[in-house]
Amino acid sequence: MESTVSVSKGVFLFSNGFNKKCLQKKHKQNLFEKIFKKELWYETYKRNWDYIENELADLHCKTYSMLLNNMVNYINSFSINNDPETCENIIPSVTLLTGVNQPDHISQFTALINKLRDEVTSHIAMVNSQDAPTVKHLVENAVWQLIHGYEAVTDLENEDSHDSNEIKKIKKNQCTMKVLLKWYNSKYVNVSPKKKKLTSKRSLVIVIPDFESFNSNVLQDFVMIISSYVSVLPIVFVFGVATAVSALHKSFPYHVSSKLLIKVFPSHSSPVYMNQVLEDIFLTYTSPFHLSGKAFELLTDVFLFYDFSVTGLVQSIKYCMMEHYYGDNVKALCNGRENIEDIVKNLSTDDLESIRQLMSFRPFLEAQLDCQTKINLFEDDNFFREVLCSEINKLHDYMYTFYVCVRLLAAVLVDLPKNMLGKTVREIYTKCAVECVTDTQEFKECMQLINFQSQMKLVENIKQILKVINTALQVVSPVKPLRATPTKNNLSNIQLNSDLGENFVKTIRVHLLMFLRQIENASTETNVITSGTENEVNSENTPGNRYKLKEKLLKATRVDKVQSEFEMVRTRFVSYLEEMFNKGLQPPHTQTFHEIFYFSDISSVKKHIVGSPRGALHTALSNPTHYLQCSCCLLTSSESAVDTLPDVCLAYKLHRECGKHINLFDWLQAFGAVLRPEDDDDQRQQDSSIHVRFTRAVAELQFLGFIKSSKRKTDHVMRLTW
Repeated sequence: MESTVSVSKGVFLFSNGFNKKCLQKKHKQNLFEKIFKKELWYETYKRNWDYIENELADLHCKTYSMLLNNMVNYINSFSINNDPETCENIIPSVTLLTGVNQPDHISQFTALINKLRDEVTSHIAMVNSQDAPTVKHLVENAVWQLIHGYEAVTDLENEDSHDSNEIKKIKKNQCTMKVLLKWYNSKYVNVSPKKKKLTSKRSLVIVIPDFESFNSNVLQDFVMIISSYVSVLPIVFVFGVATAVSALHKSFPYHVSSKLLIKVFPSHSSPVYMNQVLEDIFLTYTSPFHLSGKAFELLTDVFLFYDFSVTGLVQSIKYCMMEHYYGDNVKALCNGRENIEDIVKNLSTDDLESIRQLMSFRPFLEAQLDCQTKINLFEDDNFFREVLCSEINKLHDYMYTFYVCVRLLAAVLVDLPKNMLGKTVREIYTKCAVECVTDTQEFKECMQLINFQSQMKLVENIKQILKVINTALQVVSPVKPLRATPTKNNLSNIQLNSDLGENFVKTIRVHLLMFLRQIENASTETNVITSGTENEVNSENTPGNRYKLKEKLLKATRVDKVQSEFEMVRTRFVSYLEEMFNKGLQPPHTQTFHEIFYFSDISSVKKHIVGSPRGALHTALSNPTHYLQCSCCLLTSSESAVDTLPDVCLAYKLHRECGKHINLFDWLQAFGAVLRPEDDDDQRQQDSSIHVRFTRAVAELQFLGFIKSSKRKTDHVMRLTW
C-alpha cells in the first residue's frame, strides 16, 4: 500500500525539503513596553536598568573568568594529552563547589557549558536530579544529549545526509552506552583518512549540577557503568556540589571513588560575591538607583536569612526600581548631571506640582526668609525649574561626597577591634543611611580607639584612605599630583569647605597629605616635669610636722606628663575626622528632594519580596474575590458561605468550623446543604455530582496540607492547621 493510501479519510503532509529554521520569527514586543515605551519615566527606567545589567555582566565575567578558565584548561588537558586506553578505567572528574545558593547555580553552569562548547567540545550533557530517578533514565538523558547536542551546536560542514538521518532516528528510549559507542566510532574513529585529519577526537562531558539531590545508589551504578567504557570513550564528569567535598566521599564508597580522578575547584562564596555586586555597582555615585537605609537592610536580610542568592537580590532590587519609577515622570530626574536641564524643561505642570508635594520640600520652603521667594516657588513654574535644577545638582554633590565618606569610614575602621560599625561597606552604609552615625556611641568609641593607634599604624591607615580618595576623584576627573604642600602647618583651626562634591573631597586629600607628613616627622618623646624639689622637702622636715612631710613626699613623687608631638598631631587628626564625617555623612533623608533618587517605600514591596504563602493561601480560600476580582463570590462577612464559591473554598470554610477530627459524612452533609439548600437530605445523598465535587475538594485540601487521614477512625480526617 502506498504511503498516501488509507482506509479512512486523512490529510497527508509533504515537507518538500522545507526547513523550519528558514522561518524568521517576528520579534514580539513586550506588552508592558508597548504601552509605556513613549513615557518619560519608562525610557529612563529602561536605560538605567540596561546600564546596571551591563555592569553586572562585566562583574560576573571578571569574577568567574579565572575559575572557568582553570576548569576548562583542566578538562581540555585530558582531551589533548591523555589517551583513553591508558586511563585504567579511571574517569577524570571536576568538582565545582557552588555553595548553597541554588538559584545562582543555573547561571554558573550555563557559563561553564558555553565556554566548554567554545573551547573544548560540543558534546555536553547536563542531567538534573528530577530527570534521572533511575539508572536507566540517567543513561538515556546523558546519551541523548551527547548525541543530539552535537548536531544542534556544531556546524557540520561535511556531514552527509545518511549520518544525520541516522541520528534523528535514535529515540530517547533507545539511547544506551552501546549506541553512544557506535555513534562516537562512526564520527571520530571509523572515518576516512581525509576526514580524520579535519576532525580530532573530542571529549564527552557529563554535567551533574545538583549532586546532593541525586540518589547515591543511582550515581554509584552510573559511575561504574561509565568506568567500563572510559577506555574507549573520553568521558569527563563535572559535579556541582553545594555543601562540601565530604558529600562526594560519603555518597561514593571506595570501590566507586577509586574510579574517579577528582579535582576540586572552589567558587566564590555568596556573601563575598554579594558584597562585590553591592559595593561596585549599587553603592556608588554612578549608580542610577539608590536605596534608603531601611530598604537596603531589608534586601540584605532577605539574602542572608533566606536563600543566599545574588540573583534573587538583584531581582528584588529590580522590583524596587520598577516600583520607584512606575507612572512618575519626576523619576526621570534620576539621570546624569548633563541631562538634568533638558529633563526639567520637559516636566509638565502636574509633575512640578507632585515635586512640590514631596515631604522634603517643606523644610526647604520654611528655610527661605524672603516671602516673595516662597510665593514664586509655588506660583512661578519657571522660577521653580531653576531652583529644582540647582537643588538636584547639590543632591548629586551630596551623593558623591556621601559614598566617598562611607568608603573612607570603612577604610578607617577596617582594623579596629569589635567591629562596632561593621566590617564591610554595605554594613556601614546601612548605619549611615538610617541615622547620623557621628552622633552614635559606637562612632565615638571608634574615634577613641583611633586615638590609641601607633604612629606606624596611623601612617598606614592614612595611605589607605588616600588610595580611596584618589580612586573616587578619578571617577569625576583624573587626579593630578600636587605641586607643593601648603605652607601653613597649623591644623588646629581647619575649616572645611562649605561646598560638597569634588571640591570637598579634594580638600580632604590636601588635609590628609598634611597630616601624613606631620605624623611621619613627629617625635614620640615625652617630657616629664616633677611637681616638687628636694629642698622643699628638707625645709619642712622638722619634728612634729609628720603629716605635712607625708604630703610633701607624695607631691614629690607625682609627675606631670606632657603630650609628645605625635600625640598632639594625632589628637588634631581625630578631631578633623570627626568634623569631616559629621559634614559628609548626613543621612539621605535630611536632603531636599531625596525622594527622587532614593527608594524608601518598604511596605509596598515587602509583601512581594518576602512572601507569606500561608497568609496568601488563607486569603485565597477564605475570600477568593481578593484574587479572582469577581462579583459572584462577594461575601457579606468573612464567616458566611454561598453556593457560588469554588468547591475547595467552601470545603475550607466548613472545615474551619470543626474540631481536631472531622466526620466526613457530616462534612458532606454541610457541603451539600450549602450547594442545594432547597433539596432535602435524601435528594442530596442520591446526587452523585455533589459526591464528586466534595471528593475533589477534600483531595485538594489534603494536597495543600490542611487535613490528613486518621488511623483512629476510618471515616474521619484530622485537621492540621488552626
